[in-house]
Amino acid sequence: MSVFSNRECLSPNYPIERYWKNIPHRNTQIKNLWDFYGDILDKKGDSFLRRLQIIGPAGSGKTCTLKYFGKKFEEEAHKNDINIDHIYMNLKFEGGRRIVFYRNLLSKVEPGLFSMNLSVEEMLRNLFDYLERKGRSLLLTIDELDYYVKHFKDEQIVYDLTRLNEFIPDRPCGIVGVTFLARDDAFHKLLDLAELSSLGRLYIEFKPYTPIQLENILTLRARDALHFGTYSDEVIELIADITSQPPINGDLRYALDLLLYSANLADNQGIEQITPEHVRKVHGVIYPELTTEEILSLPDEEKLVLIGIVRTLQLKRRAYATLKDIKLNVGVVTEEFGIRRLKGGIDEYVQDLSDRGIIDLKSLLEIGISGVALEDLTRFLNSLIKRLQKGFANS
Repeated sequence: MSVFSNRECLSPNYPIERYWKNIPHRNTQIKNLWDFYGDILDKKGDSFLRRLQIIGPAGSGKTCTLKYFGKKFEEEAHKNDINIDHIYMNLKFEGGRRIVFYRNLLSKVEPGLFSMNLSVEEMLRNLFDYLERKGRSLLLTIDELDYYVKHFKDEQIVYDLTRLNEFIPDRPCGIVGVTFLARDDAFHKLLDLAELSSLGRLYIEFKPYTPIQLENILTLRARDALHFGTYSDEVIELIADITSQPPINGDLRYALDLLLYSANLADNQGIEQITPEHVRKVHGVIYPELTTEEILSLPDEEKLVLIGIVRTLQLKRRAYATLKDIKLNVGVVTEEFGIRRLKGGIDEYVQDLSDRGIIDLKSLLEIGISGVALEDLTRFLNSLIKRLQKGFANS
């Protein structure tokens, strides 16, 4: 029998805000959010744009807390007949060029609002007209701002989103608030003075989880994901201790991955209980910053490039491979998937994989992966191949 009762509950994309009545150990931050945005409901949504930053390291609960708050804020608004909706956007996966971001945003609001021929200004005008016509307002959460500013500084998304009310200066534009999420405030140095001024300096801090907090959250997630009796308090405590220490520093995502992979290992061995030894083995082979979320959230074509890099390193049996060799193997991989040409350049995908911390890019002659055993990464990537083949076949 599998140790899992619901494997998805340990997934990085599992929407806990739909099932949990609160977010553990983030009550102070949620209160601060209500203090900042709450009176918008008293004004029946008739409010000018507000801007807020959320700063905290990876795995500190920023995303799930803001999704939870957005859901509760939306529910409270609808309960009082106020037409406000929360929309979450991740700039790492839904951003890119300025026009692409706004197409993705409008598609979440109302797919009929944009066409491929519209400029950004025309899309925004359509959005504001639609919100006014429908008597509808939006609360936006914009994630991964620091990543976006680093890679797309000239796209002026920060300037746009902090000055939306300038499009309709005499009345609210329909977007009542924009909350920006970032891992730290170092990206401020990359903004020009106008962007930094409009963004402001106000932020809510999310500190890393402590060992006790990690234990509490892991226990709750384990109850959702695993059969009773398949894990012990000792296992949960060990994962919490490992996660709270450098270089992981309280990253809950890593803790969840460690529990997930340890449970997978127990299943693969036909053992009905996760042991500390499973945790130690898994911790010894997975990289603290390489989580399932990072791999699953890559664009599909970038996943193919990563598969090509792994195959090249396996064939060469060396620590590093050249970009030339990688391109040859990526060509083989794309042929397997029936793709004549990738939409982007292999060089660009390799650079992005390096920026994300998934691969090591020392030079064009030295590209490698040091943070995870190739055998383990290959096994994970192979599990994605059928899904990718189906996706490309339908595209």
